[in-house]
Amino acid sequence: MITAVPPNKPKPVALKRYRYSILCIGFVLLLLLPSFDQIWGFSKEFRSTEKRILAPFPTFRFPHIKTYIHEFDQYYKENFGWRNALFYVYSKWKLNVLKKSPLPEKVVVGKNGWFYPGNSLNRIVDQYQGNRPLSLSSLRLIATRLANFQKHLAKQNSRLYLVVAPDSYSIYPENLPAYLHKKKASNLDLFKKYITENTYVPLIDIRNKLLAAKKKHLVYYQTDTHWNEYGALTASLAIVDRIRQDYPQIPEGRLTDYQIESVKGVGGDLSAMLALDEEYIDSVVYRIRPLPAIAAWQVQSVPDQNGKLPSSRFIGKQSNLPKLLLIGDSFSFNMNSFIPNYFGNTYIVRSNEFNQVLARTEQPDIVIVEIVERNIDLLASY
Repeated sequence: MITAVPPNKPKPVALKRYRYSILCIGFVLLLLLPSFDQIWGFSKEFRSTEKRILAPFPTFRFPHIKTYIHEFDQYYKENFGWRNALFYVYSKWKLNVLKKSPLPEKVVVGKNGWFYPGNSLNRIVDQYQGNRPLSLSSLRLIATRLANFQKHLAKQNSRLYLVVAPDSYSIYPENLPAYLHKKKASNLDLFKKYITENTYVPLIDIRNKLLAAKKKHLVYYQTDTHWNEYGALTASLAIVDRIRQDYPQIPEGRLTDYQIESVKGVGGDLSAMLALDEEYIDSVVYRIRPLPAIAAWQVQSVPDQNGKLPSSRFIGKQSNLPKLLLIGDSFSFNMNSFIPNYFGNTYIVRSNEFNQVLARTEQPDIVIVEIVERNIDLLASY
């Protein structure tokens, strides 16, 4: 009879050494993975979501050793391997599993696929909730600066108009998260009341036009901070309609003068901040072009010294129409295809100042100052 021999069991000491070796090797690999990624680029498909230039690899200059160490530390913090991939995983988990914004100061996650800018944009959430109202001193200073600019323009026979581009909070409040509650009067309401009662500067309020237009079309991007092309067109026609009261020779703005095409949406700047602009996209975007009969043509693009949006010059179909100077922020960029069609000559400048020198050089008939709602208080320093 043959007796089976039991297999030799590993000695406890040898097993412990084996486990210890595996643990050590794994730990070392984890430490080396970021360096391997920097060398071979395993995670290069994951891009940075930061809108800035990351710290470059420092140059060693003897004897500035401490400076080199500090610069290298900053470089490594901003460029270590798997950094972007790790943020993508974290962002997706935080939003999809916990239903919370991965970057609450930058992005507010709303309902029905909507994203809103967070407090990093001039405390916009606090403004909406009434925790950052415009002070009387700020209103007085803004009114004084506007009135002075208006007087300067009047000396050269130019008229001033002020346009405030509403925040998405004002046009789509129904898609905000439930924990955000609006105060009764917005800063735009306070501003409009004060400017109307204390100056002669015409403030063109385009909120009602946008609220009416949104019943049939989206007028703001769902994943971006700006209005979309349909919103920009709606705003442009509302502005033209108001200016025609003073300049009746300006052609009437009509939707029928534009070809409007709906196409599949893409992710905007808000979902891009979360590295999720491929997962969270707008349900639709619009491509809008004026009919050839009214279309102005662009004759100049002036690059911005700070790398921001360029300024643009246009020539309209009718050279005898009034000349326009539009001083605006990024919201004015989408109006490039629309506003110039109603003026003989248009210069749209991305600027944050009441530039008297520019106005004197251009000698326009009309000057429009456009600013987004959340930045009304910045007019005090224009």
